[in-house]
Amino acid sequence: MAKAEIGTSKYQAKKLKAAGLQRLRFYCQLCQKQCRDENGFKNHINSPSHQRKVENVQSQGSSVVEEYSREFLKDFLKILKMNHGTKKIDANKFYQEYILHDRNHIHMNATKWTSLTHFVKYLGREGLVRVEDDNLDDDSGFSLSIRLVDRSTSDIQKEQSNNDTVKGKKLDEYLSEKVLQQQMQKSRENLEQYGGEKKKTMQETTKPTEPIKITLKRKVQTERKNIMGFDDSSSDEDS
Repeated sequence: MAKAEIGTSKYQAKKLKAAGLQRLRFYCQLCQKQCRDENGFKNHINSPSHQRKVENVQSQGSSVVEEYSREFLKDFLKILKMNHGTKKIDANKFYQEYILHDRNHIHMNATKWTSLTHFVKYLGREGLVRVEDDNLDDDSGFSLSIRLVDRSTSDIQKEQSNNDTVKGKKLDEYLSEKVLQQQMQKSRENLEQYGGEKKKTMQETTKPTEPIKITLKRKVQTERKNIMGFDDSSSDEDS
């Protein structure tokens, strides 16, 4: 008989059976009780002990669900780091590893996340893992892969340094742009001032002069004196 391939749903089912684990949807996280089948699960949730715990949880509000969610998230990331570090792995396969790691683990149906896809997307939004869609169809139809983001001290310092560098560059660009705008404004002001003075000077130099008045006077002819100093009257007397 051929063995089931590692990572397949059949392989995981055999592992669960060997570990004494049953189907997760028949597990009551509140009572930490695993039921064998659907009929046993229905009988359990209708039992007085389960009903009392439900009433107790309802009186506490959502604090119990939040506590389960925190524990589930912490254990999930802890095992991911321990088993795979920052290597890429199929999210569904790793979830099976998480289940097999501890039979008393916090089950997802007790948390605020309704599905593995919902949980993985939450991890991606929070920057805890890098989520990739491989478009690979497995037996469950799940195709998301995850890679743990290393949040070590050196990486945080490096990220902070990069952020400071980016902020410094943005500040330099802002200051350079501001200086450039000031220079351009100054140039425009100088141009307007120089242009106004030049226009005024040109208007003064091209101002039309007053018309020149010309007066024409008739020239009076004077009597020509006798060269010898005698006039006509004296000559008449002598004769």
